[in-house]
Amino acid sequence: MTAQHLHSIASGKPYRIAVLPIGGDPSLELFLGDAEFCIDGGEPLLIRGHGVPLGDRVRFHEKDGVGGKDVRVWHVSQADGGFVAESIAAF
Repeated sequence: MTAQHLHSIASGKPYRIAVLPIGGDPSLELFLGDAEFCIDGGEPLLIRGHGVPLGDRVRFHEKDGVGGKDVRVWHVSQADGGFVAESIAAF
């Protein structure tokens, strides 16, 4: 079990993205394809996985490792001059 699984994440609560994926200018395109970023959940929490476009946001499938099993699904969007990630129930 990795450290990221020790943190409790509230579904439906937007978390500020503290560290963006590496890439170009800050935009939702940074979250497409394989990427990783950190949210501020009280302490930094690394999220890695794969993002796909979904209208005005990105649907991001958090993985337990590169090419691993799904852990959570996030919706990443722009808000208040930055970005937020919200864990959602996706069945």
